[in-house]
Amino acid sequence: MLYYSRRHHDQKEDKQHAPTITTTTTTLSPPYPTQPIRGRERYRVMMDIRRLDVANWLTVDQNYLAEHAIRSQLLAQEKSKVLQCLPESLDGCYEALEEVVDFLNHRFGQVFVTTGEKQTIHNTITGETFSYGPENKANALEVAVRLTMEDLSILMTNEDGEYYLAASASLFPVGWTVDERIGWTIARLHSPVPLWQQQVANSVSKFLSRLTTTSPMERSNYFVEVRRPDENLLETLYRPQGLSEEALDPTAHEIIIRRERQTFRRLPRTGAILFGVKTVLTTLDELPDAELRNFAREMKSWPEYVGEYKGYPVWGKKVLEYCSLKNIEV
Repeated sequence: MLYYSRRHHDQKEDKQHAPTITTTTTTLSPPYPTQPIRGRERYRVMMDIRRLDVANWLTVDQNYLAEHAIRSQLLAQEKSKVLQCLPESLDGCYEALEEVVDFLNHRFGQVFVTTGEKQTIHNTITGETFSYGPENKANALEVAVRLTMEDLSILMTNEDGEYYLAASASLFPVGWTVDERIGWTIARLHSPVPLWQQQVANSVSKFLSRLTTTSPMERSNYFVEVRRPDENLLETLYRPQGLSEEALDPTAHEIIIRRERQTFRRLPRTGAILFGVKTVLTTLDELPDAELRNFAREMKSWPEYVGEYKGYPVWGKKVLEYCSLKNIEV
């Protein structure tokens, strides 16, 4: 089973007429629209920051149950790899949980029902009930990601003023696990990314330092992933070893555009940054022609070492063959 995104903002007709899934309590909509691939013909690492769509900071869509089952499985079987909280982050984790509960209860009140006196939140889709009182501070981030579809992390500053990963519940990682990188600075986390240090490191530092409680932001990026024909959804989403396997000869249905919607919010009480990541998958053969053309143009602009980092030797030829099959000029 693989699930896909609603394609992007420009497809207004799809947004109006897309199918929905009805549970016993509510109707779940298709995923939040993804940002389209723009077709840049000159490669450059960019932040592409924009104002957060505050009304849709967190999302609940028709893939919720499938993802929730995987998140629960990972927390049961791989907890230390996907969830870590340094001691100094606990106040921020608890504030993050409060923000998550408040948002979900107000935005999706039919799904998430709170009881004020007992400080519990009941998920009417899954039947689960969680405490969000201060006595649950040590488990706050885990409770938060058992409610959301987004992975959540807490960023704090060290004595040198650098932001670092103080807590993280990253259940759908790419090429890493939380237990390996907890405590790393943002610069160290991005050190493998070609040109990140030269082109965007200073801008990222300034952006994080200037983020205020009244100016939440978001950005989007994408990766290319290759899945095996027999791969299940957990194996597709949980990719600690990376996105490609050298021996594969993928079809267009096995090449996946893996998009992340990343959100940044400054927490008012602790001052920590709450960083969210929502992962959405779209197979190559589901891309509209215009976006497929843009993707091919972008990948042709990559320097060779960038292409190697992104996995181009595994799937690049197949993408160009598929474009030729569809008579798409790039």
